[in-house]
Amino acid sequence: MMPPFTPIMAPLQADNGSQKNSTASFKQHTLDSAFQPIYSIAHRRPVGYEALIRPYTPAGDPISPLHLFSTSAHDEAEAVALDRLCRQLHLANFTRQEEDEHWLFLNVNPRVAVGGKKYGAFFQHLLEHYNFPPERVVIEILENAIDDEKDLVTAAGYYRDLGCLIAIDDFGAGHSNFNRIWRIRPDIVKLDRSIIVQAEENPFVRRVFPNLVGLIHESGSLALSEGIETEAQAIVAMDAGIDLVQGYLLGKPHASIDVHADTMQIIPHLCNKYREFYEAESQRTATRLQHYVDLFGRAAQSVADGISLSHSCAELLQHPLVERCFLLDEEGQQTEPNIIPSGRNQLEDRRFAPVSDARGAIWSRRHYFRKAMAQPEHIQITRPYLSIIGATMCITLSIALQTNGQTRVFCCDLSWEEV
Repeated sequence: MMPPFTPIMAPLQADNGSQKNSTASFKQHTLDSAFQPIYSIAHRRPVGYEALIRPYTPAGDPISPLHLFSTSAHDEAEAVALDRLCRQLHLANFTRQEEDEHWLFLNVNPRVAVGGKKYGAFFQHLLEHYNFPPERVVIEILENAIDDEKDLVTAAGYYRDLGCLIAIDDFGAGHSNFNRIWRIRPDIVKLDRSIIVQAEENPFVRRVFPNLVGLIHESGSLALSEGIETEAQAIVAMDAGIDLVQGYLLGKPHASIDVHADTMQIIPHLCNKYREFYEAESQRTATRLQHYVDLFGRAAQSVADGISLSHSCAELLQHPLVERCFLLDEEGQQTEPNIIPSGRNQLEDRRFAPVSDARGAIWSRRHYFRKAMAQPEHIQITRPYLSIIGATMCITLSIALQTNGQTRVFCCDLSWEEV
């Protein structure tokens, strides 16, 4: 059994007498620490640093951490020893320059997270030795590297009981699933870099990304986007509601946690860029929608005056984005068929024939119904969503009005595939 704590070597001395990072040795390799800043978008400053191991060969050549862990730790005991040495090294180097302000993100080898307890207590003694409060430690667990979900929950629970925060690392890669988020209840979910890359390049992924972040938030976790390398990726992350960001655009891993003054201006700069982007997008959407909103308003007035739905919508249905118009009662039930543009089939994709007839459907759970009923006589506009009628992306205009002494919600779906 390993001893609970073994101090690493003393700090090296630079030529000018100032302290450099401590280093440690594992087999033939020399190990050093690097720290990458993690920014809060809202706070516009670093709120934490991820500690990363930097291994070198006897000749002083750098090698990848993956190579170190895959070739130097041949069994569980060696994996535990190497993992503990890395964390000890990071704490030694971080506490030497930290001013009781930031989180320290520490990666834990999945094998150690599951089997480390067999080798005796360690981490609590390590924190006590450096007088480092556990609530400032974020333990990163690579959840898709642990097959047994019970082991994963147990490992997370051990560090949470010490007082640490828990982060799931690289979520969205491999076989990640939300069931593990709901079981582990992490404080932070770190989204794999592949997600932001795809969201930057693919309009479909970009449209879904805010919903993914929203689900993480509703699960009780903060969302961190890794691998931010371009302004475009940062803006996509901000538009999705991401809380924390990390990547080369914001700072590369470095031995020192000192952030240059120019670097501190990155987030304010990105916030200004995002504001310009949001205003431009809002203006573009408003311009595109305004004509349809005006037409919808005139049709709604006609419906309120008791004119039939087909006659009220005649002008509106002549325009290219209009998919369908329909009317709901005050319970959200649709009692009449959809009104569609002349010459268009009720269902263009026969695969969705079972859901094409909306008569009798209850749409009371839809936002367009709820928002309209909450603010009568005000036109409501939804975000893009997938309509079950034909499974197409659309937005819905809706308004609650009085016609023939009864409350009705008048709706119009607009095709919104390109937004």
